[in-house]
Amino acid sequence: MTTRASTLVRTGEFAAVACMATMAMSWVWVSPADAATPGVAISPTGALHDGETVSVSVPANSLFTPHSGVHILECADPGGTQSNLPKDVSTCDGNTIQADSVLVNSDGSFSETHYVVYALPSATLGEQSNFQPVCNAANPCVLYVGQDQNDFTAPKVFSAPFSIGPGTGGSGANSAGTSTTSSPNAATGAGSTVRATGALAKTGAPGALFWMTAAGALLIVGGAVGRRAQSRTRS
Repeated sequence: MTTRASTLVRTGEFAAVACMATMAMSWVWVSPADAATPGVAISPTGALHDGETVSVSVPANSLFTPHSGVHILECADPGGTQSNLPKDVSTCDGNTIQADSVLVNSDGSFSETHYVVYALPSATLGEQSNFQPVCNAANPCVLYVGQDQNDFTAPKVFSAPFSIGPGTGGSGANSAGTSTTSSPNAATGAGSTVRATGALAKTGAPGALFWMTAAGALLIVGGAVGRRAQSRTRS
């Protein structure tokens, strides 16, 4: 009886420790540093045109500071690749910043419904033909969306790359299309295209953690019962 009780105690203690270790790893997995950042949805998409008005939105997230202001600018992304995403504001066009103020909601989300995209350089914006950056049908751009375009370490995300063709009647021309979203990754600047769902990657503790915690508690209780049984056997 003593041997059996001792075995139960050791088994319970080992399982409890293993469970706690698994829980610790789970908490690391969902730490804020690993949590996904939001994507940028542009609507409509399809073929964008010079002077077209689009909506730019970001779903609820923990990246942007609630009630802070954000800025939207067109930036060059040669070849439409992740490696060529802007590293600082020098490859963005300050003349394309949105005309009105955009404030972040309490849940981190926001929407700008009257953003105008331009083929760059743009005579409409008073730019010379040799002005940089260049964004047109052959040279993709991205939208920078962030809290401080002069500090790329501040919270920011990029849209998926897009091209801008000639105007089709000036500002406000719309073309049908499905919204696309950039992959959420402000830390690395990732911008691969995925379908917009408005959902963020799961950032809370995984559901299995509850069951791990419950199992750990049961094992600890089992260990205590085993110790009590061992104590009674010895006495």
